[in-house]
Amino acid sequence: MNRRTPFEEMERVFDQMRHSMLGTWDLSVPTPDRRWPSGATAGANVSIETDDDGYVVHADLPGFERDELELTFDDGVLTLSGDHEVADETSARRRNVFEQVTIPGDVLAEEVTASYRNGVLEVRLPTADAGDDAHRIDIE
Repeated sequence: MNRRTPFEEMERVFDQMRHSMLGTWDLSVPTPDRRWPSGATAGANVSIETDDDGYVVHADLPGFERDELELTFDDGVLTLSGDHEVADETSARRRNVFEQVTIPGDVLAEEVTASYRNGVLEVRLPTADAGDDAHRIDIE
């Protein structure tokens, strides 16, 4: 039986509290510039921004390897999951992450890209209407 250290147990409890307070993040809820309120975090410390092409999602995932992460986009929901385990002769430690972000609008799913460098996952979700400039209409 693997026994958790007090710090691992505390991390698990805090992750449960964050998930119960924040649930899945829904970008259709109006917030200034569609950014999360200052200090809002989830188990993976996720941030969402908009740019000229659509949405950019960043997730801090130090310690994970690229092949331990799974990323899917289905029906307007970006899902990130990962499982990292470290074991030696005397102990074993496991870290899991699961986050979902609802993206409003028409995301061009075939053009979604992701990169993972230095423990930071960056997902770019271009939208069909991104970059459209407003057209000024003269009133006669």
